[in-house]
Amino acid sequence: MTLERRGVPTATLITHVFDNYARGLCRMQGLDALPIVIIPHPVAARPPAELRERVRKAHAELRAALTQSQSRA
Repeated sequence: MTLERRGVPTATLITHVFDNYARGLCRMQGLDALPIVIIPHPVAARPPAELRERVRKAHAELRAALTQSQSRA
């Protein structure tokens, strides 16, 4: 959130079980438009190949969040 406030685009990668919590934190900080990219839960103890595939599927959304030109702060 500090980086976003300084004008550095960020994206938060979370698993779906933390969606409501993450969005609530963003609202409390006044950053409702902060990009949150969601991947399936769980990630702990998952094989590296499976995790790479999950992130690969989210790549386009992550890239869009980091390269959008409009201000979110």
